[in-house]
Amino acid sequence: MGFTPWKLTEEKRRVRVAVPRQHFYQDNEPFEYPEGQRPAIPGAPGFPPHPTRRRIVFAFTSVLVGITGALGNAIVAANLPYLQGALGLDLSEAAYLSVAYLVTNAITGCVLVKYRQEFGIRSFCMIFLTLQALLISSHLFVHGLAGAILVRAASGISASALTTLGVFYMIQAFPAAHRLKAVCLGIGTPQLSLPLAWLIPKDFLAFGNWNGLYLFELGLSLTVLGIVSIVRLPPSVRSKAFEPLDVVSFSLYAVGFILFGSAMGLGSYLWWTNVSWIGWFFTACIPCFALFVSIEAHRKRPLVDVKWLSAGTFVRWALIAVLCRFVQSEQTIGVLTMLRDFGLANDDIIPLTGAIFVGALLGLTAAALTVSPARLSYMVLASLFIVVAATYLDTGSSVSTRVPQLLITQGMMGFAGTLFIGPLFIFGLGRVLADGGVRMTSFIALFNVTQSVGTLTGNAFTQTYLFHAQQYHLGTYAAQAAKSESDVTALLSSLTAQYSPLIADPVLRSAEGVAALSQQISLYARVAGYVDVFTAISLAASAGMVALAAVIAVNAIKQYWSKAS
Repeated sequence: MGFTPWKLTEEKRRVRVAVPRQHFYQDNEPFEYPEGQRPAIPGAPGFPPHPTRRRIVFAFTSVLVGITGALGNAIVAANLPYLQGALGLDLSEAAYLSVAYLVTNAITGCVLVKYRQEFGIRSFCMIFLTLQALLISSHLFVHGLAGAILVRAASGISASALTTLGVFYMIQAFPAAHRLKAVCLGIGTPQLSLPLAWLIPKDFLAFGNWNGLYLFELGLSLTVLGIVSIVRLPPSVRSKAFEPLDVVSFSLYAVGFILFGSAMGLGSYLWWTNVSWIGWFFTACIPCFALFVSIEAHRKRPLVDVKWLSAGTFVRWALIAVLCRFVQSEQTIGVLTMLRDFGLANDDIIPLTGAIFVGALLGLTAAALTVSPARLSYMVLASLFIVVAATYLDTGSSVSTRVPQLLITQGMMGFAGTLFIGPLFIFGLGRVLADGGVRMTSFIALFNVTQSVGTLTGNAFTQTYLFHAQQYHLGTYAAQAAKSESDVTALLSSLTAQYSPLIADPVLRSAEGVAALSQQISLYARVAGYVDVFTAISLAASAGMVALAAVIAVNAIKQYWSKAS
C-alpha cells in the first residue's frame, strides 16, 4: 500500500445541498454532512464551508489552544531551579514534575482518540479542560510535592487533548487545498511554548511563593475553556470505539510506560546505580509491555495495532522521530544549563531565548509554506542538517562564551525544532488515512511515545554523559595543575594576591587562592564536558541525517526502476 498524504488535500466535488447555517455546533444535534464535507475518520470534525471571519476566529483559537496546552509545563521546566525552594524540594524531587507531564502526555493519546470517536468532540473539550482547571485551582490551596505532581500529570493529559484540538481548529481555518499547511501549523504551534516560557520574567510568576505560576496557568485554562465553549468545532461522526479488553490493554500499557518513564526520567538525577528501584522499574516494565503486545497482536480491533506499527517504514519513522526530539536536548540541557553554570539567570538570557523563539516561529512558518507530500522527508533531513551545523558550531564554546556568541546557533536549533514536527506528523497521518483511518489510535500512541521517549532519553543521555565527561576533564586538569608547573604557580600567586586587601593572614590568603584555582579548574572541566556533549549530539544528528538520506536515495531508486519497468 503506497503512501498517499495528498489525500489530505483532496477536495471532492461537492453536491449542492441546502445546509442550515450554524454558528454553535452541538454534538447531540443530528447533522448530516453533504458529500465532500464529512470527516475523514470518526472523532474528527467535519469540513463545512466557513466565511472568512469565522476562519480567522478558528485560526486564533487554534493558536491559543495549542500554546495553552504546553505552556504550563514549559513554564515549570524553564523555572525548575527556582521552584525547588518554593516547594521545599531537592533537584531530583523537582524532576518528578516534568516526568509526570511527559508520561501522562505519552500514554493518554490513544485513549483520547477513542473517547472522541465514541462521545464526540464537545464532551472531549469540556471535560478535560474543566478537569485541568479544577486541579490547578485546588493546588492554589494545597501545596506540596504530591499535589504538584498531580497537577503536572493532569496537564500532560490536557496537553494531549489540546494539541489535537489545536490541529482541528487550524484545519477549519484553511480551505481543503491548504490542509497540509493547517496540519503543519496546528501540530507545530505547541512547540513555541518552551521558548515563550523562557521569555516570561520569573518575577511575574514568583509572587505568593510561586502561586503566581498557578494563577497564570489557571487563567489560561479558564480563558481557553470559555473560548472553546463559544467557538465550537463542527460535530464529528461517532462510532462505537471502546471494548472491554481495552481496559486490560491500556492498564498494561500505562503501567509499563509509567515504570519506564519514571526510571528513565529520574535515573540521571538520582543516579542509575545508587537507587535500586530504578533497576527494578526497568525490569518490571518489560513483562508489562510483553503482555500488552501479546494481547494486542491477537485482537481483531486492537487499541494499538502492533503488527501494523512493526512494519519497516514505521520502525524507521519512529527512530527518526525519537532522534529529532533527542537532539533538542543540546539546547534545553546543554546550552542553557551551561549559561546557568556561568551564573546567568533566565532574565539575563532573554536575548538568547528571544532568538530561539524567533527561530522557532520562522521554522514553523517555513514548514507551513513549503510542506508538500513530496518534500516531507527532505524537510526532516533539512532539520537534522541544521542541528548538525548548530551543534558543531557550539563545540567552539569556552569559559568566555556568553549569550552573544550563541544567538545564531540557538536560533538555528529553534528553527530546526519546529521544522521537523509537522512533516513528521503528516507522513504518519498520510499512512493512516491511506489505510482508511482505522488505525488512528495506533499512530497517535506511537507519535506521542516517540516525542516523550525522545525527550526523556535525550535529557537522560545528556546529563549522564555530561557528568562522566566533566569528571574525566576534572581529573585530567587536576593532574596537570601540579604546583611545579610555572604557569600554575604564577596563576596561583595572582589569585592569592587578589585577597591581600581583605585577608592579612598569609596562610588563609594562600588557602583562598588555592580554592579560587580549584573553582577555575572545575569551571574549565565543566565547559569541556559541555563541548563533549555538543560533539556527541552533532555526531548523533549526523548519523541520523546519513541514514535518512540513504533511505530517501533507496526509495528514489526503487521508484525510478518501477517507472522504467
